[in-house]
Amino acid sequence: MFKDDYPLLGDASLTTLLLHLAAGGDVTVAAGIARVTALLGAAHEPAGLPADALGERIGRNIGEMTLAGLLAPAAPGAWAITDRGRAQLRRHPEGTDPSDFMRYPEYAAHVRQTARRTSEADPRAASYDEGYESRREGQPFTANPYAPSTADCLSWENGWMQALDDEKPA
Repeated sequence: MFKDDYPLLGDASLTTLLLHLAAGGDVTVAAGIARVTALLGAAHEPAGLPADALGERIGRNIGEMTLAGLLAPAAPGAWAITDRGRAQLRRHPEGTDPSDFMRYPEYAAHVRQTARRTSEADPRAASYDEGYESRREGQPFTANPYAPSTADCLSWENGWMQALDDEKPA
């Protein structure tokens, strides 16, 4: 196990735990922390995270499930399970990964709207964009104008490959 790696606190485990909690009544971040702490205590495992960090992780999961329509606000700081959430829990009672949420149009639309373009995170944005446009113009992968083994060469290739991926049907 790696430093700061808490497999029992992974998104799939927390998502499922929170859906099970919500199936029994409204769920809150505090209830999530209490349930995780109790489960880890029963397993004689330390939480590995301070309560505030665990609360942030649980809150993020609740937010993701709300975007996917699995939970809905019930009261300030509390969420209730929806019909979609119950169906998800029936289909996957032992684990739901947030990547499964892409099947829900609202969640997929949110991800598309908030995703950063790869070139924004790339310090070689110009060569990335050149590669992207080269693919869109029909140029082959071998049309890379940059010297091999350079950052610009790799960035151009990344842009070209992203354009190829974007061409594939969703």
